[in-house]
Parts: sequence; C-alpha cells; structure tokens
Amino acid sequence: MHQRGYLKMKMHLLKECVKVELEGTPLPSDVMLLEPFHFNRKRTIYYFSRHKLPEVLQVFNKPVDKLPPQVKAVYDDELNKRELIKALKTYGPKQNPVVNEHLTLRPHQQLAREVAQIYDRFAFYYDTRTGKTPLSIAIMYDDIKKHPDHKWLVVAPLVLLELAWEEDIKKFIPDIPTVVCHAKTKAKRLELIKQEANIYILNTESFVNYIEYFDGVTRLILDESSSMKNKSSKFSKAIVEFSRTCDRLYLLSGTPAPNGAWEYYRQIQAIDYYGIQQSFAQFKNKYFLNLARDVRFEDLILRPDMADELRELVGQYAIYVDKEDVLETPGRRFIEHKLTLPDDLKEQYKRMKKDLYATVGVDTDILAPSAAAKLNKLNQITSGFLIDTAAKQENDLAKKRGDAAPAKQEVYLLNDYRFKALLELLSTLHNEQVIIWANYHEEFKQISRLLGEDCVTVYGKTPAYQKIRNIQAFKQGEVKYLVANPASADKGLTLTNCHICIYFSLNWSYEEFRQSMERIYGDKSIQPYECIYYIFEAKGTVDEVIYNDVLVNKQEISYAILNHLKADDYE
Repeated sequence: MHQRGYLKMKMHLLKECVKVELEGTPLPSDVMLLEPFHFNRKRTIYYFSRHKLPEVLQVFNKPVDKLPPQVKAVYDDELNKRELIKALKTYGPKQNPVVNEHLTLRPHQQLAREVAQIYDRFAFYYDTRTGKTPLSIAIMYDDIKKHPDHKWLVVAPLVLLELAWEEDIKKFIPDIPTVVCHAKTKAKRLELIKQEANIYILNTESFVNYIEYFDGVTRLILDESSSMKNKSSKFSKAIVEFSRTCDRLYLLSGTPAPNGAWEYYRQIQAIDYYGIQQSFAQFKNKYFLNLARDVRFEDLILRPDMADELRELVGQYAIYVDKEDVLETPGRRFIEHKLTLPDDLKEQYKRMKKDLYATVGVDTDILAPSAAAKLNKLNQITSGFLIDTAAKQENDLAKKRGDAAPAKQEVYLLNDYRFKALLELLSTLHNEQVIIWANYHEEFKQISRLLGEDCVTVYGKTPAYQKIRNIQAFKQGEVKYLVANPASADKGLTLTNCHICIYFSLNWSYEEFRQSMERIYGDKSIQPYECIYYIFEAKGTVDEVIYNDVLVNKQEISYAILNHLKADDYE
C-alpha cells in the first residue's frame, strides 16, 4: 500500500507526542493512517501519541532496527509497559500491599497502585465502595516518600473534601502535610493555597477559578471524573488544559460515562491528548450515529461496527473493577412501592398530559410550553404539588429590581397523599435509620415539617457547612432520617450506618440514581444487612417511565464498555 517515496520522513520525540515530518510530500488519501492523529493543513506534519509509537512505526513502515536510540528507547519502553499491564490484569499484583503501618491495600487496590508505577496517566473506573480514595492515597504516598518536594492536587466534589479525603488522609498518611483549600472567601482560600504542603484538596466547583494559583503542582487526581462528561463545560476543558502541564494524572469514577460512551471523550483527552481525535465532532462521527431528526440536536448511539474499536481505545487507558467481584456484599432488594393517584390529581395529570396546562387556585393556570416542561410538571403532580415557573421568574425579577410589591405564589400543594404514604411506610420500619431521596424544594419543606427533629436535610438550600454537620449527625445516629437530594449527596459518602432508602421521587439522571443507591451498600464487614430500596411510583404515570424505561435501561448501557475493561479474575 505504501510507496517508499512517501516514507521519507523525520521523527521527533516531544513531551506529549511523536512528530512526524514528511519531506514535502503529503500522503495520498487512499493510504490508511493510524487514527487518531493530529496534522497540519498541508498534511505533511503529523502528531501521534507517544503511547502509540509501535503502531505509528507500523503505519509508516519504519524498520525498528534503524530507529535513532532515543526513539528506540521509547518504543521498547512502551512495549514493556504493555506486557506489564497485561500481566497485572491477568495474574494480579505481585508487590507488597502494605503501604505503611496505617494502610494495607486489598488486591484490587494494589493492582491500581502497581499500574500507577507503570503509567503516569491512567483511569481507575472502580465501582463505588471499592476503595478509590485509599488506593489514590497510596499512589501519592509512594511518590512523596521518594520525592518529598512533589506536590499533588486532589479535585473532588465539595461534600467529599472533609467527609472523605481529609478524613482518610489523616487516618492513613497523617505525616504528609495536607491542605483543604476551601473557605468562605476568596482571600482565605488563597491563604490556604499558599501554605506549604504536599497534598492540596480542592472542590470541583472551584477548579476553574482557582487552578491558576497552584504554582508548581504538576500531579493531579480527579475524583468523580464523570464531572467531565459534558464535553463543552468550562470544567472539562480546564481539566484537559491543565492535564497538559501534568507529570502524572489519575482519574477516578464508578460511573464515568453514565449516559453514553461519548462521555469518555474529554477523559481520554486528559489522559492522552494526542491519543484521541482532534475534535469531538471527529470522535462522534467515527464511533456514533446521530438519530436526532434535527441536526442541531444529538441522539447518539454507538455504531455496532465500531463498538469493539471504541472499547479497545478506552481499555488502553482504564481498568474497571466491579464491587460484586472483589467484595463480599450483603445483597439488595428493590421494592416498587405502588401508589394510586387520588381523583383530583388524576384530572390534573390528564389535563397537563393532554392540554399542557393545569388549573390551580382561583383562575390560575400553570402551563408547560415544551415537552421537557411537561414531563417536569407531570413529575411534580405525582408528588402532589405544582411549581408555577412563570410566577417564580417574575418574583426573581422583582427582587432584582427591589420591588416592594407582594410576591406571587410559586408553589401549590394539590394533595398530600404521597406524604401520608411516606409516613405510613416509615411507621412499618420501626426505629430503623432511613435515607429519603427527594428532588424538589417543596418535598424537602413538607417532609421536614412532617418528621420534625427526627430528620436533617441535604439539598440545594442547605449551606455547605450545614450539609457536613447534618451528614455527620445522621452517621452518628443522632437523627433517624436523612432527607437528601441525589445531586447534593450522591457521590463518595459512606452512609452504611443505614440499610434502607426510600426514593420519594425520581429524576432522569441514571448517574445520580446509581450513586445515591450505593451510599448504603458495601462490604459485609461495614454493611452486614441486606439493603432495601423502596421506589415510590404512582401507577400509570411518568414515575414508572422514569424508573423502568430510563434508569434501569441506562444501567445496561453504562456497563457495556465498563465490563470490557475488567481485569481477569485472579486469586
């Protein structure tokens, strides 16, 4: 296929890539090139990931024995690393899992530790409760012990800074100087960032605004890398940009691509910038079909003929561990708690579904101007209330203008049947601690009123410091019920003091559902009881659609690639 005239080339090793310069002659269009690759407009200069050097040489038909010494060294090193990784995945770790007197790793954690000794950039897609934080601490500890001047940055969701990362670092490596870079004001945060330490912990929400102040930090651990799933977000772009300055980088997540395999794009780009297509459009066009009728929108599915290639691509940079394979778990049960809509709510539901409006109060109609708004309103009706979005927007504008006029009513409680059903169910659970997952502010208001001092809440209106106090109070058994929004308390928290969850209402996010249900589940040594999940569903409504058609089906989609990334079973 290749003409020898086209193969006159110069090869340069750069920090991130291999630069190939053809001597003025572009490759013909019919030559099959290794993908992905980056190139100039004339297609005479190509950039390939150093990780793919063996394939690059094969594409350009370059004899290995004639390589310059530097190139040959990188080539041999890459092949050696691949063999080591293959052996680790097949036979398991071989080194001592004792990190120090405080921390000894399990085999699957030690596997990650040894992979990190081979590759400076990798993704550990470890299921919830498999110990991603301790294995990451071991990786940082190994490096800092060898190089006391090295600095690491851990980026994690805000709720995990104290309740997971700071707590575990103090427990496992108390002698390593660590700073949690969170404070109420920017000035106080900058003071914390300026402190001398080996490990800095920053919340995900602050990364974009504060990363410029972390001078000299070239090692990054990103906890919950699914935060990069939106390819267009400022956060995911900032992580990719910062990753190009990193000497070492590791991604952690139990649900890295909850909605579809396209969500791996930015994560792979952060690990190996030149190892994936130059743009998301190129990546999407190669691996996916867009089923949306309007080209302005995306309804992507994985192309069957490209599925194996994409799995192999992700597999070059990641390992997946399923908790059921490595832990002895207590088992769990999902109970669909069916409710019957009262007649008045049935009428409101039918009208909203058919005519896109509902009548509340006196001469007040609440409209659903779009399909998405209709689904949202239907979801509210099944919970027994409706939010007047237009009134809320007017009130917000009035506040900005400083108007003294009385605010319009924003929420209408239509029927309390669901709240009564909650009390009835709780009465059958006796003195058990329970997590109640809810989504709307009105739900938190009504449930808090019903349960009084027996409950604490964690949702959007709960101040950050109060969230931590409330979670600690629940974990220590000071209160019986935790009423939480999955978006506020879904990741990383260990709430195994409890083994019962009630989903008072559901939203459309599989990631939040999956993460929230894992809070109470884990190894039998910390969770000895079977975990029980009650799913509130109003019969014949959108509740059933969300649970059965969305959340359950998305679980199958999310696991398709992850199961391919599993290491072989080993003793």
